Amino acid sequence: MKWSNNAILFIAAGIYLALGSVAGYATVNAVVLLLLGIERYRGDRSRISIIVIAISTLVLIINQFALFAVVVLVSLGTYYFRARPPAFGTYVNKHKVFLNMRLDEQSWVLHSMSFWHAIGEIRMDMSLAVPEDKETTIVLQGLVGDLDLIVPDDYGLQVEASVLLGQISFKQMKEGGMFHRLSWRSPNYEDCEQKLKLQLFYLVGDIKIRTV
Repeated sequence: MKWSNNAILFIAAGIYLALGSVAGYATVNAVVLLLLGIERYRGDRSRISIIVIAISTLVLIINQFALFAVVVLVSLGTYYFRARPPAFGTYVNKHKVFLNMRLDEQSWVLHSMSFWHAIGEIRMDMSLAVPEDKETTIVLQGLVGDLDLIVPDDYGLQVEASVLLGQISFKQMKEGGMFHRLSWRSPNYEDCEQKLKLQLFYLVGDIKIRTV
């Protein structure tokens, strides 16, 4: 076991040196701090975690501004391609740098919506919601996101989700690491009275979808 730990340490050090020589050590250190900050924020929601995330993101922007601008533009472009308003019903479309959405404590109205953000935390409990239409589409996309979505078990559910770095949890499935994608649809989707489409796309993300 000791040898295995040492091997992992040497491999990690080699990867760190290799990435640092290519992208710059300030950039690599900022990425490491960003991931650590996100991981701690998931556990304690502390202010220090937010500060670490904000500082590391700022360092990344300063050191890799051109790359950051390309990533943002590509993300926004794909967002506009996906976020098409429905033919009927209420539709909300917003863009924010920081997004903190909490819809898990009291009754609320469920309608189609699209949100793009740089960094955000989203909590939605659809079991508390009153649907406005028979079919609802929710598009959530950004650079860094922490999502916890609760969906009633009798809804017809269609999910398209992907993260470049992070994890996706759905029902009994949970996968973490890099390049994860989930595509799932209820077997009885067309027969369900209430339908919900979730389209979730993040570079760094922790996506959790639960049914109740």
